[in-house]
Amino acid sequence: MMNKLDRFFHLSQRGTTVGREILGGCTTFCASAYLILVIPSQLAGAGMDAWEVMTATCLIAALGSILFGLASNLPFALVPGLGFPTMFTYTLCQHYGCTWQQGLALVLLSGVLFLVLAASPLRQRLNDALPMPFKFALSAGLGLLLTLSGLINAGLITANDNMVDMGALTAPGPLLALLSIFITAVLVMKKVPGALMIGVAVTTLLGIPLGVTVLPESLTAAPKLSLASLKPDFTGLLALGPIPLISALLSLVVSEHFDVLGTLQGVAGDTKLADATGDVAGQKEAFLCCGAATCAGAVLGVTNVIVVAESATGIREGARTGLSAVVTGLLFLCVLPFTPLVGMVTGAALAAPLVMVGMFMMSGITQITWKHVEISLPSFLMIVGMPFTFSITTGVMLGVVSYVVVMVCRKRAALVDPALYLLAGVFVLNAALGMFG
Repeated sequence: MMNKLDRFFHLSQRGTTVGREILGGCTTFCASAYLILVIPSQLAGAGMDAWEVMTATCLIAALGSILFGLASNLPFALVPGLGFPTMFTYTLCQHYGCTWQQGLALVLLSGVLFLVLAASPLRQRLNDALPMPFKFALSAGLGLLLTLSGLINAGLITANDNMVDMGALTAPGPLLALLSIFITAVLVMKKVPGALMIGVAVTTLLGIPLGVTVLPESLTAAPKLSLASLKPDFTGLLALGPIPLISALLSLVVSEHFDVLGTLQGVAGDTKLADATGDVAGQKEAFLCCGAATCAGAVLGVTNVIVVAESATGIREGARTGLSAVVTGLLFLCVLPFTPLVGMVTGAALAAPLVMVGMFMMSGITQITWKHVEISLPSFLMIVGMPFTFSITTGVMLGVVSYVVVMVCRKRAALVDPALYLLAGVFVLNAALGMFG
């Protein structure tokens, strides 16, 4: 059995073991399981049944991650992206007046378009057009985004009414998060196997007497999913008008593309999964899996599915193959009847792995040539744009558009890849239509 796994996933070739892959898959699951609770609460604002969305989230994360691991042999999990429910609820449904059935139809159409893009030469063309320093900037920006997410969810930082401030450090949650960061840092320094996973477990247990970790009233809950009620409404989309329809589709496809690309490039850049040019083996299959999962997710009742950035925690534990993604998928499937247990893993417990991974992902900034403004300014805007706007796509937009503008002003327009002009035009058009934000 072990030999078959080794041959199929190339474990020895990538310098990993079955045990390390299982540990990485478990760590990724723990770091991303909170999405099982967050996504349903967001989509409930669009009128969807939160319990059905929770079931659909678990199913699509399970099936998508398993498919992803088998097809791409990369250690990333597929989960509905965190930013898409916000776009779905507040932009599509509340701003444009779509019903959630029409919103799901848009998600399904965007998944089909994403599949076409993933299978076309344009996907690789866009990837090749990005200068190498931008790929290091993607890693650093994503690291800051993960860190900020961990600190906010733990209460160490507050972000309300466009104001960022220090949290209440005397409260049990933030204090426990700080303790967790120090404990995990010591474990990492001592090179303890499974340091991130141990940190999460210890913090969760310590949170019980402190009242931070809330024990569920019941251990199990019956999954709920009624496919008969999920009817994507394609006919109603025509009433939106051509400009809102095109803008919405363009936003969903572009956002999904750069969320996936940003995570793959950003996380793999800190490992041996990427080559000297920053390309990741199995990247085409990864994009195709995301497109297929998005189409399936729209039928089940969730928004666009992406490579989850929290996969970086599992990779940091040593995961290097698709076996890790399969393990994560199986855990999402196994937790389906035990969703009340997910609430035990609090923001305080997740702060440490996200902060530690974010720190390690900053190492790539030393590869950026900071003395050349035409490279340093776009890279800097890309790095800070991701955490400041809480969006990978917006960070990429700031970097690409500023790069094109600076190169034109420096009379070096001929050195810019034509694909970047096209991409910058798409970004500007979509920003003008008001979908990015």
